[in-house]
Amino acid sequence: MKPTDYPAEYLEFINLFNRGKFFEAHEILELRWRQEKGKPRDYYHGLIQIAAVFVHIQKGTPEGGKKLLKTASNYLEKYRPAFMGLNIEKLLAETETCLFAARKFPQLSLA
Repeated sequence: MKPTDYPAEYLEFINLFNRGKFFEAHEILELRWRQEKGKPRDYYHGLIQIAAVFVHIQKGTPEGGKKLLKTASNYLEKYRPAFMGLNIEKLLAETETCLFAARKFPQLSLA
């Protein structure tokens, strides 16, 4: 699929995520997630949880982020190694590194 074939909310999620607007990214994708009945439903839920991990990091509450990372990993498990243009393996690894080693936030890029 070409990036232009993806839902607008998904693309806006990526845009907001990459700008460090994790709460807003979470909110925009939640709209799509609530409407979704097909295969991407759990995928969107996992991405929403990943965004929430970074909200916790920004707020200085990494313990809450650690719990959400486990939940997100469970939702994203069936979409590994990649789905809808995103490398799930890389996203989870970079999220974990950021959460546990206080590294810079990852950037999402569509394949």
